Amino acid sequence: MSYGNHSDGYGQTPGGGGYGPPGGHDSSGGGYGTGGYGDYGQPGYGQPGYGQPGYGQPGYGQPGGGYDPYGGYGAPPPPRGNNGMAVASLIMGIAGLFICGLPSLVGVVLGHISLGQIKRTGEEGRGMAIAGLVLSYFSVLCWIGVALLFWLIGAAALIGGGASY
Repeated sequence: MSYGNHSDGYGQTPGGGGYGPPGGHDSSGGGYGTGGYGDYGQPGYGQPGYGQPGYGQPGYGQPGGGYDPYGGYGAPPPPRGNNGMAVASLIMGIAGLFICGLPSLVGVVLGHISLGQIKRTGEEGRGMAIAGLVLSYFSVLCWIGVALLFWLIGAAALIGGGASY
């Protein structure tokens, strides 16, 4: 492309007319834009290449540097699972309310075993174990009460029926 002035590829036109004074060369070695290099312009003042240290933020003692979303305390531990016997105790306690009290007896045993395991291992599920124990004991007491009531009714019927003979 031609715009009237032909450039030599370095921003200077042949015979002057570029960045330097008219006439093409500055005999003093200075001048605007020449820097003592003739008509070829100043050398670039960009950053030097390799070997220059980076100017990023320090890592603050963390591997790889960067932002720590946990405030320097590390990631939280993974969630612990619920104790399986605590879940089974709760299920047996609920089932014991509707089915004859036998599941409640199993729920009492599982509830006590699960509380011991939870204390020893640190698992989750203490609340379920306690709820299973409460429901199981309640169910056992209810079924004992129902059995006692039937026994008293049967005894009264025998005593009342035996007096007429």
